[in-house]
Amino acid sequence: MLEISAVNHTVSLLRRRAFSRFSAMLVAGRAFTGSVYATQVSLPVGATGRDHVPGTFDVEGRFPRLAFRMERVSDNKTVTAQMYRGDVVIIYFGFTRCSDTCPLTTLNAARLFSRLGADARKVRFLFVTVDLDYDKPKRLRHYLAQFGPPPYIDGLYGTPTELSAFAKRYCVYFKAPAGPNTPDPVSAIQHSGAVYLFSPTGEAIATINNFGSGHPNLEALAKKIKKLL
Repeated sequence: MLEISAVNHTVSLLRRRAFSRFSAMLVAGRAFTGSVYATQVSLPVGATGRDHVPGTFDVEGRFPRLAFRMERVSDNKTVTAQMYRGDVVIIYFGFTRCSDTCPLTTLNAARLFSRLGADARKVRFLFVTVDLDYDKPKRLRHYLAQFGPPPYIDGLYGTPTELSAFAKRYCVYFKAPAGPNTPDPVSAIQHSGAVYLFSPTGEAIATINNFGSGHPNLEALAKKIKKLL
């Protein structure tokens, strides 16, 4: 299980890194095209659920059951959603070169685990990279190790077809241009910022919309997750 002291140390370190890198982006005039202002998730028409937990949005019955087939970077094995039945699964689409929302989102996931106690063993945070050219499995594995160990925090890497199908299934927008003619691939990468919460049976329960901020309600979210187990 994640140690609270280790999480707190990582929180402090990553906050400093994120602030430093984001400040550099502002100076360079890049922040307005980077991931901070990425297109938000487009929920299906009529998705007007209640905020059971501050910062979350009820999507029960609005999205299909969790389904994917990708490579898990901690052990380079091909995994499917079926292999995670019995666990609460949190899904996030991001990329390692992101300087702001992606590290903060993953950091808050690590902080959440420290509030789950023994129930943490039944919760998984899966980071799905949208930057396939750069975030090769080894790089993604090392990046996520800064936040916490697998199987609690793990990464998923797929083919363009697998990634596209997974993102489309949950209305996730992303754009990751690559190639020799791309002048600045980092600032050109965009992605939806929503985080998805799935029950142990794979049902979509909620989106967590403030994981990319500094102050999500982790205590209330932990209680919600415990009720799902």
